[in-house]
Amino acid sequence: MKTSIAALSCLILAAQAAVEHLMPNLKEEHSIAQGGFHRPTDCCISYTSRNIRCVFMKDYVETTSACSRPAVIFITKREQHVCANPKDERVQKCMLDLKLRSAIKDLRTLFLEKGYLESAPSPPSLFPRLPPRWALA
Repeated sequence: MKTSIAALSCLILAAQAAVEHLMPNLKEEHSIAQGGFHRPTDCCISYTSRNIRCVFMKDYVETTSACSRPAVIFITKREQHVCANPKDERVQKCMLDLKLRSAIKDLRTLFLEKGYLESAPSPPSLFPRLPPRWALA
């Protein structure tokens, strides 16, 4: 019996070492999004009391159902994690904005790869181009 317990312990340690060796760059975002692993650090104890400023955010992750409190973890451009209430209107708007930014970036990359674009397109002007004044007279 003692031998089987020792063998099982060695097997578990070997499996853990193999996983760490094969996937050293496993990031928190992927483990949360794929629902594979659950760590207490993937959950939020409380929400931020500050307003979410989406211009400072680069990505977000929704917590898993294993957490006691549903939350959205925003990742700032400085790699800080901010917990926010997913029911808050500003949080939902920022999530949508980040999704749109990602989709536009993906499309731009795809078009550049396919050769549809020579370079990144310039944003459209907010003001219409008017003919010169002498042409209006």
